[in-house]
Amino acid sequence: MKKNNMPPFVATVTILFVCFFIACTTPEKKKEITETRVIVNDTIPMERTEVSSAPVATYSAVVPDELNKFEFRVSLYETPLRFRYRVAVRYKMMDVKDSVDIPNFGFQPRVDVRKHRDDLSCMIGFYDKDGNFKDLKRIEIENNQLKILQVKRYGLGTVRKK
Repeated sequence: MKKNNMPPFVATVTILFVCFFIACTTPEKKKEITETRVIVNDTIPMERTEVSSAPVATYSAVVPDELNKFEFRVSLYETPLRFRYRVAVRYKMMDVKDSVDIPNFGFQPRVDVRKHRDDLSCMIGFYDKDGNFKDLKRIEIENNQLKILQVKRYGLGTVRKK
């Protein structure tokens, strides 16, 4: 009979590796899902019947410039989708378009644009049912560059069993 010259540590690691390999390659039985989850919040229509062409909320500030009268302005406009707003940003001679989605909490959304850290920084957000302002997007001018940042995301749903 041959004598095994393998050190005990290597033998232990080899056995563990083989056990791990067998365990990982064994097919796993799939569990049957007995309930289906559907996220629904259908208390308010998703589309508007009338879309206003006037801005719903606006923030503006004068851009400090000795030669020109530039403006930093952020305006929110309604779209045919009730929970989506078009964002129009004007900085100096640059016009930028974006959109913002408000979560469907089951009531008519109320949006606003507020001053943030300084005159060339504002926050787009909405009001919850208690009247608290919730931040969504920050628009700011930093080193003469326009930045649009999504700062938070919100959502709500109810679970119904089928």
